[in-house]
Amino acid sequence: MKLSPLLTKIAALLVVSAKAVNGQCADGSVCVTGAPSTPDSSYCFLRDIDPTVGGLGDTYCGIYAESPENANVFVTVVATSFDFDPYGVFLGTCLEDLVQALLLTQSRPDINRQVCEDDNKTAVAFFSTIESSSYPTNSLGWDVPMCKSDECDATVLQQVLTETFSDIFALSTTWNSEGWTATSTVTPTAECVYDKIGAAMNNPELYCTEDAPTCSNMKLVEITLADDAPFEVAICDDNECLASVGAVGIPTETLIDPFCLDYLDEDLSQTEISEKAFDKAEYCTVAAASARAGKC
Repeated sequence: MKLSPLLTKIAALLVVSAKAVNGQCADGSVCVTGAPSTPDSSYCFLRDIDPTVGGLGDTYCGIYAESPENANVFVTVVATSFDFDPYGVFLGTCLEDLVQALLLTQSRPDINRQVCEDDNKTAVAFFSTIESSSYPTNSLGWDVPMCKSDECDATVLQQVLTETFSDIFALSTTWNSEGWTATSTVTPTAECVYDKIGAAMNNPELYCTEDAPTCSNMKLVEITLADDAPFEVAICDDNECLASVGAVGIPTETLIDPFCLDYLDEDLSQTEISEKAFDKAEYCTVAAASARAGKC
């Protein structure tokens, strides 16, 4: 398995003995699952960090048996985390939930959110802002649902994901020619992305209806399509929803259906949070609704 430059750097700094010599690690350990049949440096690196039965090394072996590519993602996430969390707290509070999320997305690419059965976990969605040599800047990628434990530090998680995105996908034989890099990653709650932003974007008149959902903190999002005049859409910002979305703004895909953005160059659409207070009487006029009618 070819190691990324980042993983090679961290492995060299942290674990000098993490090498596979003559088909075995320094402590003579091998994968209990039999895959890979001959230990590699990635396995030995993880085994050195966590030598317990069923620990990081054995988890790597289990993932490798199903997909060497996913195993590479796993070891890169672990190694990357030490850049932002040198004490290994991330490994105990975030790693398991993150791995489950990534594997779920691999097997179910159509899924965009999880239902968290554990009351101590919150459903979040990843969005990475990416730059590319071949695509418009500020495109969005890596839409992954995760049930995040309360102990998992969201800032560290975002830092690890941003670095992992750049490291793993820059090595992809499919994408590396496009020059993909991640500039930021955010982990807003699924409720924010799908129930608040998604609901408002898919029904711009939502807050003009008799059965409009209760909202204690309304915000206006100004949207510009191509060179048309901007128009505003009301969004509920309870629990600091929009702040959690951060630099990626409003995911472009939420604009496609109600505003027929698929007819436009995505690079010509812009969104920004308006500072004006929400005035239902003004927002729900016929003229305002007409401006939000889209380009279908």
